[in-house]
Amino acid sequence: MAYGRSKMLLNGEAVTPKAVQLHGVVRSPDDDSRRELDALRSTNARLMRELTALKEREATAQRLADRDDLTGLYNRRRMLELLDSAISEAAQLRQCVGLLFIDLNGFKGVNDEYGHAAGDKILIAAAMRITARVRTGDFVCRYGGDEFVVILPNVPDASAVTRVADTVRDRVALPYWIQGQEQHLTAAIGESTYPHCGSNAEELLHRADQAMYRLKARLSRPMVSLGSLPRPRPSRRRSDSSTRGTEGGDL
Repeated sequence: MAYGRSKMLLNGEAVTPKAVQLHGVVRSPDDDSRRELDALRSTNARLMRELTALKEREATAQRLADRDDLTGLYNRRRMLELLDSAISEAAQLRQCVGLLFIDLNGFKGVNDEYGHAAGDKILIAAAMRITARVRTGDFVCRYGGDEFVVILPNVPDASAVTRVADTVRDRVALPYWIQGQEQHLTAAIGESTYPHCGSNAEELLHRADQAMYRLKARLSRPMVSLGSLPRPRPSRRRSDSSTRGTEGGDL
């Protein structure tokens, strides 16, 4: 007896058992495997897209949690974390950390006169100007209102912090244009350094804040104009011409 592959009749034709009939369609096991593989690939691609979208949403949520809504700078919560981290690294490497506490003089007047939208433009412009005057590795943060904090990791000494403060002050003092009107603001900047002014974030912030408010107090003191000073009486030994010059206000 000859042995061969057994066959069966399907629609009058001989086929091997490898082929099966389902709902009137002839499919082989290889066809089913390919379809299952395609389905798995499609499911995997969909899951990868959903995972990517989820990671992007998480990253966006993290940025929103770390950033100020108006200026895009780091917010106060993130600033404290960055300052703690900078101090910890400086302690290990025996480096210095500088801190600038910045307040905008004249901001309230502009905000009150032209409205909050104009005030927001001033804050955004000031944030950009401050950021433009620091290094790539420095951190510019909005502390709140019209106050900003700049963290300067790995600075050589306090004089380097002062130089940065001077450049920031000059940049902030450039004119601002609000509704076609030129406005001038200045920056009161308090400075502190680790480890000379404190050993932690709270101490550095406190020292820089105090320095800033001392500076604002000096700037806000009323200035006595020369015209308001009592004029000295001319000496009897002066000539008539010198006496007339003094009385005429030639100083």
